[in-house]
Amino acid sequence: MLRNGTIRIFTFLLLASTLTLASCGTFLARGISGYNNHDYYKGTQTNVELLTSHNQTGYDAYATVLCWVTVVCPVVAIVTLPVDMAVDTVLLPHDAMN
Repeated sequence: MLRNGTIRIFTFLLLASTLTLASCGTFLARGISGYNNHDYYKGTQTNVELLTSHNQTGYDAYATVLCWVTVVCPVVAIVTLPVDMAVDTVLLPHDAMN
């Protein structure tokens, strides 16, 4: 009986963490701070910039270093990249209008 409850709790936590981490590049790019200034596919380009420090200068390049030091950040950025691409494709008309 306890085993089924434990499995349900772990399943719920796994699902909740996956939904929370999904499309993190999109949340970074479209958030209040506006991490990047690209016109299209903002979340995808934010993930790529976070992993490679491409087009980043000054303190923005430290975000890449911090990301790679934590070890979890690159894995999350790579895993959520397809979700970011899908969300950016759905939001493409909104980006074209703005």
